[in-house]
Amino acid sequence: MALIAFVILTIFLYHTKDVILLLFASFVITSALYPIVDWMSKKMRRGLAVAIVYLTGLLILFVLSVPFFAILIKQIREFIQDFPRYWSTVQVLINRGEILIESTGYIPDYSQALINLTSFSKDLVNQSISLTVNIVAGIVMAFTLAIIVLFLLLDKEEIKNGVLKFFPVDCREKTEFIITTISKKVGGYVRGELLLMLAVGTLTSICLAIAGIKFAFLLGLIAGLLEIVPIVGPILSAVPAVIVALADNPWLALYVIAIYFVIQRFENVLLTPLILGKFLELHPIIIITAILMSASTLGIFGVILSPAIAASIYVLVHELYLKKINEQKTD
Repeated sequence: MALIAFVILTIFLYHTKDVILLLFASFVITSALYPIVDWMSKKMRRGLAVAIVYLTGLLILFVLSVPFFAILIKQIREFIQDFPRYWSTVQVLINRGEILIESTGYIPDYSQALINLTSFSKDLVNQSISLTVNIVAGIVMAFTLAIIVLFLLLDKEEIKNGVLKFFPVDCREKTEFIITTISKKVGGYVRGELLLMLAVGTLTSICLAIAGIKFAFLLGLIAGLLEIVPIVGPILSAVPAVIVALADNPWLALYVIAIYFVIQRFENVLLTPLILGKFLELHPIIIITAILMSASTLGIFGVILSPAIAASIYVLVHELYLKKINEQKTD
């Protein structure tokens, strides 16, 4: 009977993993904001403190999004201005093709090309619909996340007491300690990660600007944002910078690779241990394992949350298992 219940619970958790992941992400973000809101609540009403924190967060998001839209509009204008030149190039290629056909007397078979074009058009429509659905779903998820975090911040004590009621009275103190420990670890990780994103983005922008690379600010912003993806994010952030440098000079691309390598080493040797070490206390192998497992089961959202998931599991294993067996050995 217990086995059947376990199987049913596993199936249920698998089919609701997106909801569970959303709730965990809400808990992680709330844990990062708790210290700020709790400190402000000593000087004003908690509702007002939460409102100030939310408005500040929205202002920061707006400031960060402005460069993206400004550069996007600029690139669209440049494309519209250069479109006649692009179109004339296409016409020249078409004319050359027609001349080649007339000179050789070869009449091409367009049936296969039409079939491929039809298939491509269908795929393009399907991809467009899928992209639109994903964008709408992302907006809905972000809005839902913001609402859940809002209630978690406002009703901290009520929610905590409600959760503890699900546990026996003699286990509530231990449960509260575990929840608090997890909250401190994942909250500290988020705050530390934001500092790392700011440091890496700023360093990258400055170094690329000194090297004379175009779009240094944008590339630094990308490097800072991709810092949120553990291990692989910094590697991916170097790709657009290398491409931009290659367009000017291959030797410049090598210089860009060296810049990203030095910044990555500086981050791993100094910044990460200094900022994140005291919060996570996890070996890189554990982080990499968590990333691989999250990527295969939870998608990109799970990859971003994988360090927090690993830290939470570590606290549970340490408090519920490792402490007990080590105490038994000591006795």
